[in-house]
Amino acid sequence: MGGIERRLDKLQEKSGYQRTTLVCPECGGEFTAYGDVALEFLVYEWSRGSQVESYRETPEDIRRLFDHEHDPGAFVEKSSGLPFLSKAVSGFNIGGAPERSEDGT
Repeated sequence: MGGIERRLDKLQEKSGYQRTTLVCPECGGEFTAYGDVALEFLVYEWSRGSQVESYRETPEDIRRLFDHEHDPGAFVEKSSGLPFLSKAVSGFNIGGAPERSEDGT
């Protein structure tokens, strides 16, 4: 099996298909997901909350994150140790809207 796995890894590297390893900070569980993980995560989370069907099926590796017993939004990206939804890792500014003072500024 090792030969097949190595060939698949090389094929994925050549195709530019991004592999991300996420770690649960609660229990240390590791998950491997492929593609634009943060975007897939956000789309799936939004579609679950809004009861709207996505235009395509969510990849199994993304759905598996939500099946975990701990909050998948808290997962960290293994190689950097940063939260995988942070702007530094995902490229998205996921934090809430800036707070405004009482005078509107």
